[in-house]
Amino acid sequence: MKRCALLLLMCFSTACLYAADAVPWNTLTPAQREVLAPMANQWATLPMEDQQRFSALAARLPNMPVEKQARMRERFSRWAAWTPEQRERARENYRRLQALPPEERKLLMEKMHRKHEYRASRSQSIQSEVESKK
Repeated sequence: MKRCALLLLMCFSTACLYAADAVPWNTLTPAQREVLAPMANQWATLPMEDQQRFSALAARLPNMPVEKQARMRERFSRWAAWTPEQRERARENYRRLQALPPEERKLLMEKMHRKHEYRASRSQSIQSEVESKK
């Protein structure tokens, strides 16, 4: 009987800790909800770490340059469209990146940015070429 009560108490305590750390959708500001709207339907199922990170990012968004705001909104939309497996892979990649020594991480990030910029410019030139043939 004591074991059962102790087990129930432990489960209840864990649930309370989770609930205290989770970020309920209705506690977000209207501005945060607007930014995070692509995730509204799945917000309650996101891990609390994601909820905390996304709500903090959404709160800082108004203070970012307009270009960065646009990139963040695009990233939120993309994240919302990913499957749980894709999100987990992204989290794992992030963890591995954070585990690298700072110099190595910086070099890798620079390489990724160059690759992204190349793809974006290539996509833009292809789009311009297609439009010019119309």
